[in-house]
Amino acid sequence: MAKQLPKQLEAALAWSKSNALAVVFCAIVVVVPVGAYMAADWWGSDVREQLAKRADLLSRLNAAKNSKIEIALPGEAPLSLDGLAGPELQEEYTAIMVRAKGDSDAVFAVAREFNGGTATRPKHPAVVDAKVFPAYDARNAVVSDGVRSKVADALAAAYAKLLTATRAGSPPEASKVADALGAEEKRFVQGEFRVDSRGKLDPAQTVLLQTRLGKFRMAQYADVAKNISMYADLSAFDVPSRDSVKGLYKANDGNNKQKQCDAQDLALFELEWKYWIASDVMNAFAQANSRSPSVQQAAVKRVIRIAILPSESAAAATTGEASAMGGETPAVDGVVPDEGVAPANTTVAAVSPALGSPIIDSGQTVTRDYAKRYTGRVSNGVYDVRLADVTFVAATSRLPQVFDALANQNFMTVTNVRLVPADAFAAARDGFVYGAEPVSTVTATIETIWMRDWTAQHMPAATRTALGITSSTPESSAAPAEPVNQGS
Repeated sequence: MAKQLPKQLEAALAWSKSNALAVVFCAIVVVVPVGAYMAADWWGSDVREQLAKRADLLSRLNAAKNSKIEIALPGEAPLSLDGLAGPELQEEYTAIMVRAKGDSDAVFAVAREFNGGTATRPKHPAVVDAKVFPAYDARNAVVSDGVRSKVADALAAAYAKLLTATRAGSPPEASKVADALGAEEKRFVQGEFRVDSRGKLDPAQTVLLQTRLGKFRMAQYADVAKNISMYADLSAFDVPSRDSVKGLYKANDGNNKQKQCDAQDLALFELEWKYWIASDVMNAFAQANSRSPSVQQAAVKRVIRIAILPSESAAAATTGEASAMGGETPAVDGVVPDEGVAPANTTVAAVSPALGSPIIDSGQTVTRDYAKRYTGRVSNGVYDVRLADVTFVAATSRLPQVFDALANQNFMTVTNVRLVPADAFAAARDGFVYGAEPVSTVTATIETIWMRDWTAQHMPAATRTALGITSSTPESSAAPAEPVNQGS
């Protein structure tokens, strides 16, 4: 028997059946508002999300429309443009940068050749064979002593050759002039006055003799002057000798032997670097005088002193690649072979086989420091700046010609100059015949630039370390060392 519903529920069901339309409308009144509210909430959330996305997009588009972009241009101030960089602008910018890179590489190649020459015609060849320096066993005291002597001898010979090449010379030696004057006096006294000595001349004859000898002495000075381009001798340079380099290596200092090796390498390369700088200055002076037959018509009359200032960037090397120096087997008797000085027209390796090639990033950004000099140039990863204080006598009106010759010879700029009128008559009494033009004693500070792309190949490990130059290991070097021609 089926279970009976409660009477109240049966009565409600019966009423609902008899009033079905009313029940349906009541349900609609209750359910629809609730469902509509829920549906509206879901739909409104989606609409709000879409509107938020559109608002964000419009905001970004508006910001892009009102934005500015800066395009970096090599060697120029950044270019400011309105809006975004589209594909066409990006393609144009890429093309500009490719052309700029090509131009930069071409300019660097020209600058490098101007500064250091080429592999076959180096502007500053090494003064000794690379097998003598820097590729030697620096830890062997006997070998090191021989290397010091070889470098000192080679540099002394190079300076002497530089004087000859630039037609520089000195007044005749005082002893030779005195001997010539004595012979002329004897000839004149005996031939003109028929007496055997000066003591027998009367006052008038003595005056004539003094006038004669004065002219004769000036003729002696003039004979030398007409055969040279300028006055200069070895005292104008820091010319090393065997005695001056003896103290570079202390074999008894066992605790700091590597430091002593490094100190010697630093000092020897510094001597060679100083020669390169001095040779540039002298060759520039020779060029300034090239159209003058003698010193009397020349722009530069006399070179008194070329003092190379210490490197601004070098510091004492204590660790690093310098410890890898050496490794070459010395001769049986421990002495460097006599063929240490490279003969003309021969090629030698520019990089020590025990060191590897220097790693130079020629594309890095170079900053300037105008607090040091008006040029702003300071030593960096691309080039080194070396200063020289040069004291010389020149024709005052032709100093611009001299300064132009310095710039034409290499990257040299006069950053400071001091002039003092020179006494040509006092100089003539000492044998320096300057000619008729007014002359000045000039002290000029000259800034010189040395690109590491080629100088680092001549550097020993200690110098590279001091300048912050890294080197590839010999095994990882991409190619063997580029040969350097030792001839001029």
